[in-house]
Amino acid sequence: MSIATVALPANLFSRGEQEQVQNLLQQFSDRQLQWLAGYLTGLQQGNQQLLQLINRIPVPAESISTEPLQAQDSITVLYGSKSGNSKKVAKTLHDKLIARGFTAVLQDMNQYQGNKLKEEKYLLVIVSTHGEGDPPPAAEDLHSFIHSRKAATLENTRYAVLALGDRSYASYCQTGRDFDQRFEALKGIRLLDRVEADVDYEETAEIWVEAILNKLQESFAGMGPGTVLTQSIHSNGNGHAKTIQPVSYTRKNPFKATVLEKIQLNGRGSAKETYHIELSLEGSGLEYLPGDTVGIWVENEQTLVDEILSLKKWDATQQITSKDISIDLVTYLQKKAELTTISGSFLNAYLPFIGDPALAHSLKSILTDKQALLNFVYGRDIFDILKAYPANISAQQLSEILLPLQPRLYSIASSYAAHPEEVHITVSRVEYHNHARHHRGVASNFIADQLEVGKEIGVFIETNESFRLPEDSSTPVIMIGPGTGIAPFRAFVEERAETGAEGKNWLVFGDQHFTTDFLYQTEWQRFLKQGVLTRMNTAFSRDTSKKIYVQNRLLENADELYAWLQEGAHFYVCGDAKRMAKDVKQTLINIVQDKGSLSEEDAVDYVKQLIRQGRYQEDVY
Repeated sequence: MSIATVALPANLFSRGEQEQVQNLLQQFSDRQLQWLAGYLTGLQQGNQQLLQLINRIPVPAESISTEPLQAQDSITVLYGSKSGNSKKVAKTLHDKLIARGFTAVLQDMNQYQGNKLKEEKYLLVIVSTHGEGDPPPAAEDLHSFIHSRKAATLENTRYAVLALGDRSYASYCQTGRDFDQRFEALKGIRLLDRVEADVDYEETAEIWVEAILNKLQESFAGMGPGTVLTQSIHSNGNGHAKTIQPVSYTRKNPFKATVLEKIQLNGRGSAKETYHIELSLEGSGLEYLPGDTVGIWVENEQTLVDEILSLKKWDATQQITSKDISIDLVTYLQKKAELTTISGSFLNAYLPFIGDPALAHSLKSILTDKQALLNFVYGRDIFDILKAYPANISAQQLSEILLPLQPRLYSIASSYAAHPEEVHITVSRVEYHNHARHHRGVASNFIADQLEVGKEIGVFIETNESFRLPEDSSTPVIMIGPGTGIAPFRAFVEERAETGAEGKNWLVFGDQHFTTDFLYQTEWQRFLKQGVLTRMNTAFSRDTSKKIYVQNRLLENADELYAWLQEGAHFYVCGDAKRMAKDVKQTLINIVQDKGSLSEEDAVDYVKQLIRQGRYQEDVY
């Protein structure tokens, strides 16, 4: 698009003024126009006509590009994302770099060639950690590359790393640490020390972004023209301006959603207890896409809180200070403290309070072994630790090392197009016996026991850009979702039905028993009858002498599965990460190897290519 082709609004500019603007714009370089666009945005004063003009200025797009805007001293912003948070931070940083006059390129690790690292002068990395210390799928290849012999030295590369993670996991921010430490080992030069951000990452990320911008302006000797104003302004009608503060419902400011419906999905006699919950978003302005998740704020069970108070002989009414606020202990434990998840960071902080040297030594040994730590924390809660490792610790001291209670995220089980201003979830009650005690999942039991129709609960939406239906509605999709892993595929199928997508849809569902555990059975039958579902396979593991799982159904239909893939089908998996997802992936590799007459190495690469192309996507937990 050239300057000459830009149409300026006739009701805003006379013909002479239009010619003046055209002539003026032609004198600027792309880089100058890029900065000017950001500057005008900061001064916009809510004038919609001015905004229309700004949008017509032919500057390079601030979306993901594959080449730097200018060859010299380009800054690469590289992200590895699972849910989209790393991408969100990376794009914010990239846009601010552009607005300050830097030459920058935004790149997804999934599309990045590792051998280009040695050419980078400035490299800013934002990467999340997936599961127990693993890189997200988009970052797997680059993570593997930098740890291989192929990785060249980075002695001419200045870099910085922002690591996103979840402190409740033992291997907190491990992928970010891996990139940072490996870049150092390859002789890269740190611009800033690595910063690690927990699930409430926004504030930490914002501080890191500003620190990076300031550091780069120092490095470039004041090359950038300065910060651009970004505050949203609106005229109040009397010649004065006022700042708009629209209500934005987020993790920190959740929307109070009313429960519209609560239905138990399992039949009588089932060993499971699964609920379909419908929540109202009316008046919130919240929307979502299939594949997104909804965050729900819950409370710890009173029984667990009472057990801790009794064990430690603490007064429930005593006041403690949490985040500079005075609060009674029982309220803190019930509503503010993470009690059902054990992290390595908590154990490290708790260790000095343990009175018995032998117990302290044994726990310290566990903390030095990653696998031992994963095995140790699995199925334990805070009460288990306090009882097994007695410590001279006060309620105030414990509150200072406990992690804050976090919302629980659930795959959305509805299409917004099919259910406007509603969001649906599928939740299975979690209960188990471990270490001579009965344990209950905090969120699932709160939902099952406390969340009734008419009640309100705090919710927010989190986007998941790595779990999306294909843009081309004619593309076939294959969905593997055993148990509550079926949730996002209900959203997928509803969306395809509502939008009239012509692509084929194949669903593979598994659970224990056909008669009691066929979740959303009547809906699937209706979609099959309508032709929205092209085919459906089920695997009910307890209905036969030999257990049958979803991966067995894939093998039984290997010819057709491979044919769909060759047609360009997208392959989706949702559910258990520890076994099911790994088994499904290996089964797919085996099918590709067999039906494609490939070597094992080539079959693995085939599936990797599906991942790189966004055709193999997981939403696992």
